[in-house]
Amino acid sequence: MRLFLAVLAALTLSAAPATGQPNARPDPAAALLAAFDTHSIVAKSSPDVGPFVFDLIRDPRFPGRVNDIVVECGNTRLQPLLDAYTGGGDVPDISHVWRDTTQPSCGFSTFYEQLFALVRQVNTTQPAARKIRVLAADPPIDWSRVHTPANLEPFLDRDASIVSVVKTQVLQKGRKALMLFGLGHLTHDGGSGAVAQIEREYPGAAYVIADHRGFTSDNARLERQLGSWPALVPLQGSWLGALETTYFPVNREYPPGTRGYPGVDAYLYEGPADLLLREPLSARAVLDTDYLTELRRRATAIDAPPDSIEWPETFFARERTSGVLLRG
Repeated sequence: MRLFLAVLAALTLSAAPATGQPNARPDPAAALLAAFDTHSIVAKSSPDVGPFVFDLIRDPRFPGRVNDIVVECGNTRLQPLLDAYTGGGDVPDISHVWRDTTQPSCGFSTFYEQLFALVRQVNTTQPAARKIRVLAADPPIDWSRVHTPANLEPFLDRDASIVSVVKTQVLQKGRKALMLFGLGHLTHDGGSGAVAQIEREYPGAAYVIADHRGFTSDNARLERQLGSWPALVPLQGSWLGALETTYFPVNREYPPGTRGYPGVDAYLYEGPADLLLREPLSARAVLDTDYLTELRRRATAIDAPPDSIEWPETFFARERTSGVLLRG
């Protein structure tokens, strides 16, 4: 009976997709890792939505194929601390790496709490040559020295910091990296984002993956065409690439008739948009009164407006009105 069920499951997974869907695809982890055969960087958006990133890092194929993970929520000034922690060292408090960035929302992230701990654990099973390095890419701000808005100014160009880290720590060393950032930093469409800047010097270095968060129209019909999940669908040569750009949540106007998702190479479908969950806040951060006091000091120092999320009370108020579901 067990053998029958196993065979049935295998046949179900390998069955031909329904009419209108792409041809049978490899599993998304294999498809992503295959992109490293031709690219130094695979850049993925919205890492905090869905379990894909954690499952990928647990995949035994990941170490050895990928040397580095470059992250948005990490202070470059604290890279030695991050290296020590992910290398298995005794680090009493690693949270400063993501709490002491230029982005207050990073400090309440459960994703980064879990990501760094997971990489540390995976590294305990790997020989030195296969250990994964996590690279912080946010500017090297020292909040203890920020007392006025002018003190913050040198640290506002986040893309410049990302570019510097990727060039010096990945590309110039001939390494392979997974980048985890918001899509605005990643599209290679000639704009001012980090990947676009990197590719002026290293053309074609990155393979950019956008996460599905819902089509702007006809969402239910198009999700049925995507079929089963998870799935990683290349844009070039697929029905997704033939869609008009207006179906995708792009940030700027494109000429009528433009097709595909500009600056994106592939589309990750982790399930219907209505079923995606919002990242919960970190209870450790919310209950850390010393940290909340420090956030209020920072907000005061930079003259943050009362309705700015630099103030924890404003941030929490916004979260209270947000649903558990991403589109709720």
